[in-house]
Amino acid sequence: MTSVTQQVFPAIKGSLNFSSILKAGIVTGIAAGAALGVLLLLFLTPIIMEAETYEVQVPDFHPLISRNIVHLGTFAGAIMLGILYSVIFTFVYTIVQHRIPVRNVQFKGLILALNGFLVAVFVPSLWLPPNPPGIETSLPVMTRQSIFFAIIIAGILASIAFWMIYSRLSRKYDPLSGVSIGAFAFVVIIVTAFLLVPSNSNIPSVPSDLLWKYRVESLGAMFAFWAIMGVLVNEMLDYFRPNVRTSDKTLY
Repeated sequence: MTSVTQQVFPAIKGSLNFSSILKAGIVTGIAAGAALGVLLLLFLTPIIMEAETYEVQVPDFHPLISRNIVHLGTFAGAIMLGILYSVIFTFVYTIVQHRIPVRNVQFKGLILALNGFLVAVFVPSLWLPPNPPGIETSLPVMTRQSIFFAIIIAGILASIAFWMIYSRLSRKYDPLSGVSIGAFAFVVIIVTAFLLVPSNSNIPSVPSDLLWKYRVESLGAMFAFWAIMGVLVNEMLDYFRPNVRTSDKTLY
């Protein structure tokens, strides 16, 4: 870690460097991704298999890839997703942790993880909910992807606005005022984004109870994924901290 980088990001000055943060992010991502993969296979895969029976079937069609290979790909993909998300999450956490207004370091990680879940999963799902097979949408794939990323950007801006308002008003008045007005600003930005993007309608061919079960369990799996990152990030950063002797390290 160069002195210039340490001056730009004072939170990582001294005890942490690029390599240690990267290692912490990778290990955290493997753990969170593996947990996500297990949840997908245990809870969502049976729903997907049931939903596939409601799709329009092609006579004499046989899948080219076996179900076991698909399951393995799902698990491997979850781990890769976990590593990608966790590396970004760990670097962001290292930079902003001193600004999170709680003293308990474990809660710091969980608060940022909850913010990440809100921005990257929950808010986009309000406009583009996760769907199992057997659902037709009114928008093409590329348009939905563009809307998804636009809503995430809006969520990031809304989060920045919330924390800036909370920080200023909680010091000047009280924390409740900061939370209330900050939350109002967050909602206004998100609603504005929803009004600006094209509407999306779903045409389901699966039962409504199966559809909502899939959506709820999808959100639950992603919530667990983000929560695991929030719990592990401090422990992994401490474990890979360069000034800690190897003999004193204990992997939690």
